[in-house]
Amino acid sequence: MSHLARASVVGCLVLAGLVGGIACWQVAPDSSKDALQEGGVTDVIVTIEGAIFPEASSGDDSSTPGNDGGSSGDDGPDAAPVVILPTPSPAIGTGVAFGCDIDATGAVWCWGNNAYGQAGSTPSSASIAQPELVTGIASATWVALGDYHACAITASHAVYCWGLNGSYQLGHAAATAGDLICPGAIAGQTVPCTSTPALVTGLPEAVAIAAAGSWTCIVAVDGSVQCWGGMQATSGGDAGVPCGTGTQATGGTCYPGPTPVAGVGGATLLAVGNDHACAVVGAGSQTDAGNQVACWGKNNEAQVSPSACPQSNCISAAVRSDLPATTSLLSGNAFTCALAPDGSVRCFGDNSYGELGHAANTSGDQGSTALDAGLGVYNSTPTPASATSVASLVGGGNQATCALLGSGAAECWGQVTTAGTSTPTTVVGLPVMKALGTYDGAYVCGFAAADGSIWCWTLGSTAAPAELQPSTGVDAGGPG
Repeated sequence: MSHLARASVVGCLVLAGLVGGIACWQVAPDSSKDALQEGGVTDVIVTIEGAIFPEASSGDDSSTPGNDGGSSGDDGPDAAPVVILPTPSPAIGTGVAFGCDIDATGAVWCWGNNAYGQAGSTPSSASIAQPELVTGIASATWVALGDYHACAITASHAVYCWGLNGSYQLGHAAATAGDLICPGAIAGQTVPCTSTPALVTGLPEAVAIAAAGSWTCIVAVDGSVQCWGGMQATSGGDAGVPCGTGTQATGGTCYPGPTPVAGVGGATLLAVGNDHACAVVGAGSQTDAGNQVACWGKNNEAQVSPSACPQSNCISAAVRSDLPATTSLLSGNAFTCALAPDGSVRCFGDNSYGELGHAANTSGDQGSTALDAGLGVYNSTPTPASATSVASLVGGGNQATCALLGSGAAECWGQVTTAGTSTPTTVVGLPVMKALGTYDGAYVCGFAAADGSIWCWTLGSTAAPAELQPSTGVDAGGPG
C-alpha cells in the first residue's frame, strides 16, 4: 500500500459543538458509533453519532454504483461497513490541474501544474505526473488548494502556504518572504511565487482551512474566522487582484494579510468559493442563537444574502435563517449549497448552469435586474436540489457541485457539460469512494473505500476516472 492509501485511511472533521477539536479515525468502525481520536484542544477519545454506513459488500459483487471493477470486494461477507466522511476530506484537495494529499506521517505530496511552484517543486512549465514530496512542511493535518496556491495546517495549528502570490494568497505581501518571480499567463507578465511553504504569521491557532481562487480562510481555535488574499480575482490573467494598501473595509475584495471576518464566531464548518465564503456558526456566536449559516463576500447573485449589500459586497457576514441544520457546506462560483441531516441539499445563488440542482428559470429563479444588471439566472431562496441520499458536498471556485452519496458513488451537476445540467450525473468508472476532496476548477480527486487509493477525474471530460499511482521510491508500507 502506497503513501496515498496510507493518507486516506485517516478521516478527519471539525467537531460540531467542539470548536478547536478535530476528530480522526484510522479504520472503518463496525458499529454505528465511531470511536474517534480527537487531535484538537485535548487528547481524549470521543464519540460521534450520525455517520452514514452503506451496507457491507457481500464479497462477490464488484459492480457497485459508478464502479467499473475498481473495487474487488475481497474483504468477504464479514467486511466492516464503509464510513462515508460527512465532510470533504482534509487530507486531499485539488486546484486548477494540480492536487495535494497528506500521508499518514503528515508529509504533503503534490502533483500536476507547477508553473508557480504550487506543486511544491521548483516552478516550471512542466507538469508533475506523479506525487512528489513537498519539503519545508511536516506534520500536516489539513490541506486546502486555490487556483494556483496551496496551504496546510500542521499539528501545532500553524499555517503554511506556497504557490502563486499575486493577490497575497500566501498570507504575506507579494514579492516578500522569499518569493521568486515567475512568468505569468499573459505574455510579458511576471508574478511573485514560491515552491517553499511560507509560515503565515499573525494568525491564531488554526483548526480548519479552506481555499479557492486567490484567497484562503481558516477557522481559529476560538471559532473565529480569518481570511487573506484576493477574494474577487479578475479573469484577465493569473495575477489576480493586487491588494496594494487596500483592506476588507474598502470594498471587501481583498485581504492583504490575515483579517478577522466581522460577524462570524463559533464556526464549526467552513466553505470558500471564488468570491464569497460561508460558515456554519454555532450557539453563542456573535451572529446566531443556533446552528445556522453565515456568509460574506460578493453578493451580485444572492450567493450570500437575499438582501443587497453596498456595491454588492457583504463585508460583514449575513446570517441565513432560511436553512435547516447544516452538516456539509459548499461555496462555489457565485452559489452556495447546504446539506441537511436527512441527505437533502438546498442551494441558492447563480443557476446559469443548473448548479442549484434545478433547471434554470424554474423554481422561482430570477433574472439579472434585482441585484446586478448583466448577470445570469439566480435564486435568492434556498431551493431543493434533485440529489438525494447525499453524504457530503464538495466544490470550490467553479460552477459545479459534486456529492458523495451514502452508497459511496459520486454525482455531479452544474457546469459538468458545456451547457450545464441540473440533473445529478453519476461519475462512471469510480470504485466505492470514502471521501472526496474540495476542488477549485474542474479537477476532482477522492479516496477509495476499499484501499484508500486516490482516484481523480476532470468534470466534463470524456476520459474515465484514473487511479493516481505513487511516485518511485515512496514508502510502500501501510498501517498495521
